[in-house]
Amino acid sequence: MIALETLPLPVGTSLVPGGVQHLSLRLERGSTLWVTGPAEAGKTALLDTIALRRPATGGMMTLLNHAAGPGLSARGRRQLQQRIGYIEAAPLFMDRLTLADNIALPLELNHLRRADVKRETDSIIRWFGLESHAQLLPHSLSQTMRMRAACARALITQPSIVLVDEPALTLCPVLRDHLLSTLRGLARNGTTTLLAMQHQPEGTDPDDQLLTLPRLPPSPEVSVSSASGNDLAAPLILSPRDERLLP
Repeated sequence: MIALETLPLPVGTSLVPGGVQHLSLRLERGSTLWVTGPAEAGKTALLDTIALRRPATGGMMTLLNHAAGPGLSARGRRQLQQRIGYIEAAPLFMDRLTLADNIALPLELNHLRRADVKRETDSIIRWFGLESHAQLLPHSLSQTMRMRAACARALITQPSIVLVDEPALTLCPVLRDHLLSTLRGLARNGTTTLLAMQHQPEGTDPDDQLLTLPRLPPSPEVSVSSASGNDLAAPLILSPRDERLLP
């Protein structure tokens, strides 16, 4: 699902002399990895690289069984990014569109039928408790509501990979618990998740894996072979279609 070999990542020079660490890891379908470490340890850089928003300047990276290094074509990049949901630290929205239209945008870009877009958008808006905010413009919303919307938008395409940066896990305990429950349900169906924060929270699934950065060379491989056994039932919108998750 995800394989990195000696991938160079930036790190604060106060943590690693020279400011570069080389990381190797392998994550299988349905696994969950917590990426922890202090500020400037490279956590967000790792997420940005896997999201194909930051170029890999060396080593090797494979995503969903596709080579995703410097030779990746623009078309291949777009196809992979359609299968990656990224909940960023500071999510951006199109302020001329309502919150509902922002959440629906990934489906619109995938050219789904209008009826399907509306059904799935309405479903995930309800799942994240955004009904009363759906027709508002993003700039009028609180930071917590914007982060809820970012979670809905990242998950609406039923992605094969989900990346979560720290604010979605620390801004609001209720949102964090709801998001983690949702991700456990998705993991049962094969979604691979990376979550970045300074410390792994208490009460996480014992099957979850942990990677602490910075990681100095040689970097041991992190391997995950099994998904969570949690029996949480996700709503229909978050029940992945198997063919979308296959490499």
